[in-house]
Amino acid sequence: MRQSAVSFKTEGLTFEGVVTQPDGAGPWPGVVICHPHPLHGGSMDNNVVLALALGLVEEGFVTLRFNFRGVGASEGEHTKGEKEFQEVLGALDLIKAWPDTNDKTGLTGYSFGTSVILGHGELHSEADAIVLVSPPMRAIEGSPLKESNMPTLITTGDRDRLVDSEQLSAELASFNHPPKFELFDGVDHFWYGQEGRLVPKVAKFYTEQLKYQ
Repeated sequence: MRQSAVSFKTEGLTFEGVVTQPDGAGPWPGVVICHPHPLHGGSMDNNVVLALALGLVEEGFVTLRFNFRGVGASEGEHTKGEKEFQEVLGALDLIKAWPDTNDKTGLTGYSFGTSVILGHGELHSEADAIVLVSPPMRAIEGSPLKESNMPTLITTGDRDRLVDSEQLSAELASFNHPPKFELFDGVDHFWYGQEGRLVPKVAKFYTEQLKYQ
């Protein structure tokens, strides 16, 4: 696989990221990956983000992971998710314009990254499928994604203290197009040592939605 350090501008700010792609000739579907909470050490080098970014490449996807505002070399200051959707839009623009991607795009979030995706409907029309890893319940409640027909996969662990799996199942039933839901036994919010179980599920979903639709 090949990795390229990239930067992109959105609303006057510059953000850093890494594009990873398979060797050989594309084009392949592109997937943007949004990292967990910046104020709790979240960055594009998080264990879950890295596992997905590298694992999806092995399955024939081009991935872009990036740092939200105020993280690493990305400019700006953290806004509790209010403005972070702007850099997600910029990341989606970059992956769509990448020479080795086709016209299919996935959008993935983990923890805080899911809150940004769930809270901003303008992101939903820019992707062809969405994956949400360990989304907080408060982000799901009232999300405009409920009214969408977007193909969506939600994964969480049964030991995640931020997500009650029974409450989550009931909430997902209220979606117009109920997401596919995968519950992992023995997994908490951080997925340490369990990333290898997550990647195949996400890769299978994206393969079905972005390669065979």
